[in-house]
Amino acid sequence: MGPWQHLAGRFGGIAVRSASTKFSKCLRVASTEGKSSMVIPLRGYWSTAVKEITVLEGSKDQGHQRTYSHVLGVPGMLVFGLGANTILAEELSNKSSPPREGSILKEGPVLHLSDESLVESQPGEAPSNSHTAKWRIYTDMGRDLFSKGRLDEAEKYFLQALEEAKKGFGEKDPHVASSCNNLAELYRMKKDYARAEPLFLEAVQRLELAFSSEDHESVGFALHNLAGTYLLQRKFDQARKCYERSLKIKERKLGQNHPEYANTLLHLGEVLRLQGNYKDAEELIRDSIRILEEGGVGHSQTTIRRMGRLVEILTLTGQMQEAENLQRKILHVLELSQGVEATNTTMAAENLAGTLQAVGKLKDAEELLQRCFQVRQKILPPNHIQLGVTMFKLASVIIQRGDMIASDKGGLNFSEAKLEYETAEELLQRAVRIAERCWKESSGVRGPMSLRAGPLISLLRSLDAFGRLKIRKLELATAPEEIMEGTKEAEKSFLQCLYILDKSDLPQELASIPEVRRQHIACLRHLAGLLSSPSYVNKNSTTKQQIDKLLSRSESVEAELRDGTKVLKN
Repeated sequence: MGPWQHLAGRFGGIAVRSASTKFSKCLRVASTEGKSSMVIPLRGYWSTAVKEITVLEGSKDQGHQRTYSHVLGVPGMLVFGLGANTILAEELSNKSSPPREGSILKEGPVLHLSDESLVESQPGEAPSNSHTAKWRIYTDMGRDLFSKGRLDEAEKYFLQALEEAKKGFGEKDPHVASSCNNLAELYRMKKDYARAEPLFLEAVQRLELAFSSEDHESVGFALHNLAGTYLLQRKFDQARKCYERSLKIKERKLGQNHPEYANTLLHLGEVLRLQGNYKDAEELIRDSIRILEEGGVGHSQTTIRRMGRLVEILTLTGQMQEAENLQRKILHVLELSQGVEATNTTMAAENLAGTLQAVGKLKDAEELLQRCFQVRQKILPPNHIQLGVTMFKLASVIIQRGDMIASDKGGLNFSEAKLEYETAEELLQRAVRIAERCWKESSGVRGPMSLRAGPLISLLRSLDAFGRLKIRKLELATAPEEIMEGTKEAEKSFLQCLYILDKSDLPQELASIPEVRRQHIACLRHLAGLLSSPSYVNKNSTTKQQIDKLLSRSESVEAELRDGTKVLKN
């Protein structure tokens, strides 16, 4: 039995098997998270088309690839690929309902590159001339560069491929839509949505014209891509309409038990979740999970991610017992499929611990976090940011238990509560040291700003928690020197928070992250509360002005947070 198995519980009937099918004429190369998977170009046309949908599931510890296939039986159809892409995870997951840190949910809209791609050819022989030959070469070269991350170079070839497709196949041929889709996906990866959106829309329109139908299967896939681009831009109404159209087409053409139907269910549910329609979002995501489980891939990373999203909705809507049960199931599946020391398993255990803490099951929460810490100590460097995060979470559980002890029996257990606070204080001090080091080291790291967000948020949370813990200890202190020292340490911790946030070199991209703003507000208010408390011994003629300034600043940051949230929702 694994170390968390007694907490995770046992769930019968979990299928642990692969659902993959191999084809000799088509080779899919699936990339790591954040990059589209791609299909090696087919060198001939098939009389019977096989559409292959690959979901990439993986982690640092273990990767899984599932392939679902179906034969359409349409003469002269060309094969196109759908690559599961997880680029959306960090962008969307924390906008309206922040997942707990370390969430394993990382599923975004399925967007993909194509060769013959999105579309099927008209029945009969496809045109063959110098332009179609160039289209093939430019498409292959563009896709190769795209897969290597050389997007600017890939763009030149995709632009040329689009022109050659128009000349070689004709303006109304689906190959032109395929080329539009490739170029649009490149712009989407560059976050150039102003150019990506019209190209995805053009691909949809060209397919509708090519097949003289708004109900063709290829139109359904193209609509899903267009909806994903709207979703990334948070144009929720447009995204919802496209997903709804795509869903109807997939239902008629693929059936309600097809994984691609389930995929669009998920993304439509995500749109509704972000619009605050949790009831309908919950229903759609449940159906999406059910389809995968009935298809024999209930243990896959894709299913686990969807369960994680469902947990968020259940938590937001106060269904804590069901959220706990589902998290236990997630943990159990991951223990079986990836092992008790896998990164995803540890993250799932931490997420479950957070839920257990929220419902007051502190003993179970602490036990899980202790085990997470032991696992991470074995596999991570001593100053890894994730160790600091786990220490912070463990400290918060211990502080909560200390609060319960301090408030019990009319305050007769102060000495026991102090021992809990001392343990938590040591953990927070270590968490602060690790976060400080990681934050300083991140300033010299090249790459997306999101790489610096984790250390910054971890540092702000740990400093604020340390200051609040010192205030708690002040309430139990009796000696004047103890009160004075505790007050200084709390004030210093809050001021350090504000110093980091108010530095002129803090990038606006980081300062405007919702969670950073929330921590900014908390720190301003906690410092104002400390200055106004009877235990604050350094009051002078300017203290009142300081308090007013801090509260005014907190109101300004709160307005910025509200305005930013409105923009995101719109």
